[in-house]
This record gives sequence, structure tokens and C-alpha cells, in this order.
Amino acid sequence: MLYSVLDDQILLGENYRNGSHSIKHEHLVVIFEDDGSTGYFYAMDLHQSNQPIVDKLFVYSINDIEPDSLKEPRKLQICWSEDGYKAFLMLNGYPHAAFDFQQFVGYNHSKYPEPEFGSMWTHKETNQELVNYWLTSL
Repeated sequence: MLYSVLDDQILLGENYRNGSHSIKHEHLVVIFEDDGSTGYFYAMDLHQSNQPIVDKLFVYSINDIEPDSLKEPRKLQICWSEDGYKAFLMLNGYPHAAFDFQQFVGYNHSKYPEPEFGSMWTHKETNQELVNYWLTSL
């Protein structure tokens, strides 16, 4: 089961930043940020005091979106799995990016950007089978 801990409405391409702590592990945090031209999802581990951002995932570029659709508000949700180790960025009910803090895996449609050199994290591509599993089985 997924637990929505942040519900908001956003316009893509307008500056926005918001996030949430895990429902079970206070040191695990995710943040979504739109800087006006791109959207990124960040994974943070507050136990890593020198560099709490442990991974990031590309979500969108404004240049790749139909200009007319930028005027349409999107429902943004950040959801966590019941065990508090998986976080999902949902736009209009679809998981565009996800982090698995137990397996150190970030999921999105492009595997971009590459994890930092020496990082424990890997990136995998989101596919329909994974999306169906996340939405129906967690």
C-alpha cells in the first residue's frame, strides 16, 4: 500500500520545491524541485551529514512539454511504501520517479543522470510492469 504524504497542485515550469520524510524512518527524505526549466526528484539521507543528497532523478524538461499544456495544473503527490523505504513522485497519479532506499535504486524513464562516481546507487528504467506493481501491490 502506498501512503500519500504530500498532495499539491503545481504548474510545470514554475519554481517549486517541496518534500517529505519517510513515514517510518525520519532520516530518509525526498524532495521534488522545479527550477523553472527542469524537474528533479532528490533522495536524502540525513545521517549523511557531509552530503545528505544521496541521489537525484530527472523528471522533465519544460522544453519537452507542449507549451499549451504548461497552463494545466498537475496533481503532485509524494507517496511512501508501507515499510518507509520506497518513495514515489506522482504526477496526475502516475509514478514519474521512485527511490528504493533499501536497494539503493532510483527509477525514472531515462536513468538520467548517472549516479555520482563511487555512489552505492544505481538507476533503472521505469516500465509499465513496475508501475502496475507499485500501484497495485505495494
